[in-house]
Amino acid sequence: MKRNGFTLIEILIVITIMSTLAGLISIAAMSAQRRSMVMQCQSHVRDLALLIENASETRYPKYGGPELLLYLVQRGEVAGRDSLSQLFCPGDAIESFEDAGGVEAYRDLDLAHGGLGCLTSYAGRAFDVREFRVGKGLPSPVVLIADDSDDHHQGGYVVGLTGGVAKFRDKIDDWDLAVDTPVAPGADSPVEELRPLRAE
Repeated sequence: MKRNGFTLIEILIVITIMSTLAGLISIAAMSAQRRSMVMQCQSHVRDLALLIENASETRYPKYGGPELLLYLVQRGEVAGRDSLSQLFCPGDAIESFEDAGGVEAYRDLDLAHGGLGCLTSYAGRAFDVREFRVGKGLPSPVVLIADDSDDHHQGGYVVGLTGGVAKFRDKIDDWDLAVDTPVAPGADSPVEELRPLRAE
């Protein structure tokens, strides 16, 4: 006898297969989005690190933390909506260029006043920890900036080094740390390269 349509079991099997495929596609899309955000962050960090290095002439500026990065804005090295938005990590779910107040928020910056952490989601090198001369012959790359929070990218963070190098550091592979170990910049960070940086 000829059968019309599908049985309930066949329909359930098809639904199960479709749900599994949708889940796999969703996971792949989220993974690709995370990789894209890391690449964008590395691009921001690379550009900012190069600007700091080039603007410093013979020494790093006297500012530390966010003020070190905003020094570039004050000098006019970073200006305009597109450039100023690079002061924020694409993976930062809390702070953004729009949340900071847009272009207007960067007019008449008083770097000496401090408390400007809301104007960037990156941490800058704290000048009072150690001072490095800029130029060739440094013994090893020096970390200038990094994500100010380790939750911008799952399982790691991005650092900007002298020489225009930006790298993603994986907590497990690079530092043998648990994924949930807090490694935010500052003197108490378990990661040595982040200790000379200041987020606030």
